[in-house]
Amino acid sequence: MDIISMAAGPLIGAVIGYFTNFIAVKMLFRPLHEVKIANFRIPFTPGIIPKGKERLAKALGAAVGGNLLTEEDLEQIFLGESVRQVVVKALMEALCSEQKQESTIKGLLTDHMPAGKYEAEKEYLEDMLCEKLQAGLAQMDITRLVNEESKRVIKEKLAGTLFERMISDELIEGMTSHIGGHIERYVQENGKEMLFPVIDGQVTDLEEKKLRELMDVTGITPEKLQELIEKVYMDIVRERVSDLAGTFHIQEMVEEKVLQMDVLEIEELVLSVMKKELDTIVNLGALIGFVIGIVNIFF
Repeated sequence: MDIISMAAGPLIGAVIGYFTNFIAVKMLFRPLHEVKIANFRIPFTPGIIPKGKERLAKALGAAVGGNLLTEEDLEQIFLGESVRQVVVKALMEALCSEQKQESTIKGLLTDHMPAGKYEAEKEYLEDMLCEKLQAGLAQMDITRLVNEESKRVIKEKLAGTLFERMISDELIEGMTSHIGGHIERYVQENGKEMLFPVIDGQVTDLEEKKLRELMDVTGITPEKLQELIEKVYMDIVRERVSDLAGTFHIQEMVEEKVLQMDVLEIEELVLSVMKKELDTIVNLGALIGFVIGIVNIFF
């Protein structure tokens, strides 16, 4: 057997192996559309990825949404130093610039929400404060407080007078308990109407104050405000990270994005990441074909 005959087998095997794997790799993406002869669809058309694009989109969406970007990952992202500093810095600039410090509280809030929503939120705040105060008054046992204080005051006023011995403690308690019960019922029934004008006046006075004045009164420095903003931000992220994950709909977003991509874009993306590996597969086909050709010489 001459050298040409011996070399022909391995070389032909290498060429066949190379082009077989080359065609297999190309068939991942090509043809882009199915090919028909009359009503007969040629097998393996379209390519594997164009044909399974929807399944690929669902798989990628599930992988990213369920495994690669979980609630824990989102929490780490939002609480990371870089993101946290960007958010805090933006809020500080929005609140503590010279111009903002001269704005009223109402002006700052209405800059970031419609006037109607602001009024609704203000009314909700006032109602909540009324309810909280009324609930606090209900726990104070007004009847007992009025009884005890009334007895003390009456006894002080009667001390050293002719009526001190004429009016017994039982008589004083009977009068004061009736008054205390009446006052407690009145507070329970009319507490909101009594408290609302006061609270409304205080809230209105507060919203007309400038931010600088409020910071001066409360003793809040820009540094303390930054610490407060950072703490509130971190607490919100920790408490609401599951809501944030649900709001983003990561799986659906990834799936929709992949479906919107052209097959050529997907091909370019895959090749940009795996071109070296795919070329290795093609070259491996040539090597395997070459080895089989050499082995075939001895059989």
